[in-house]
Amino acid sequence: MPLQRGAYGIEYDGRQGSPFRKLWLAVAIVLLVTAPLLFYRGCGNAEEQAPLADDGVGQTRYRIPELKTTRERPSLLKHFLTFNRSKKAETDGQAASQHDAAPRSSTDRKSTEGKPLAVGKAQSPEVKKLLDQATAYETADDSVNARLILQQVLLRRDAEDVRAFAERKIGSLNTAMVFGNRPMPEKTKYRIAAGDLIGKLAKRYGCTQEYLLKANGIDKPALLRIGREIWVLQAPVFELTVFKRAGSAVLTLNGQFFKRYELGLGHPSSVPSGTYTIRSKIANPTYRLQDGTSVGAGNPQNVLGSRWISLTATGATPEVKGLGLHGTRNPAALNRPSNEGRIRFRNADIEELCTLMPNGTAVNITD
Repeated sequence: MPLQRGAYGIEYDGRQGSPFRKLWLAVAIVLLVTAPLLFYRGCGNAEEQAPLADDGVGQTRYRIPELKTTRERPSLLKHFLTFNRSKKAETDGQAASQHDAAPRSSTDRKSTEGKPLAVGKAQSPEVKKLLDQATAYETADDSVNARLILQQVLLRRDAEDVRAFAERKIGSLNTAMVFGNRPMPEKTKYRIAAGDLIGKLAKRYGCTQEYLLKANGIDKPALLRIGREIWVLQAPVFELTVFKRAGSAVLTLNGQFFKRYELGLGHPSSVPSGTYTIRSKIANPTYRLQDGTSVGAGNPQNVLGSRWISLTATGATPEVKGLGLHGTRNPAALNRPSNEGRIRFRNADIEELCTLMPNGTAVNITD
């Protein structure tokens, strides 16, 4: 077999008539015959293996269900297109899994608050049925029955995962009914007669003048039109309980849960536990600084907010000077200790409490 030295070392002699040309021709024929068979085997007859989840602690093994598909004629172009789509789907799936596994932001959590379908994952069938009934009543604009069902949820021991949700919904329903032009068992309509005054009506029915004005949209109480019908609360019995450790207060109406409010506390020594009643209420109160200087409402140094509710001790509880409920200009100060003020609420919340609770309402402070 003749050899010759070329530019890159010893090479075969490529002159015409060399026996190696016949060998290369045979190799080329074999490749042309076997290449389609190799692609057919790799593209058209491969079976996918069912993937398994990782065997980590707390994870569940699963298999992707097997699907029977019609076999198609193998195609090299289709093979690469399918491969690219599979890689893209795998990448998207991994990104989605990472997104789902990431903790939700506070904005995401707030956007889901108040929706019955997102109140808890471990609810019992009975609790879920009650929530579905409450949702149906609320959708039908039947707030009274929706509240009744949610109150049943609060009494169940297997409803811990949805208790906060039920409280928020009841509070929202109660606020809408008590201040709106809507019926509720605790309200009735009264027709204004000659000689009626807002103050007399408030005393007769046991509610505040502020409530009668706000609930009925009365701007000028001195000009009550005879024959007009207004909503009144029938001898309501409100009671407020302050839970110091929980940082919240619960208002009840006639012994039933009405609404929960977030609050903040002053120095522990200035907020002793005990039983009290409301002695008086002041709108836009002034605040006395430690040096004796008084600052008016709206002053940044005034920590009392828009309302002040003075409390007086009852029963065996010793009297505490300067104890009361008040608002705050800084909602961020809620649910955390502070050396200023006593029992502080959001301004909107303390104004609502002033409107609902008449003087003499019971206020309990407990650990």
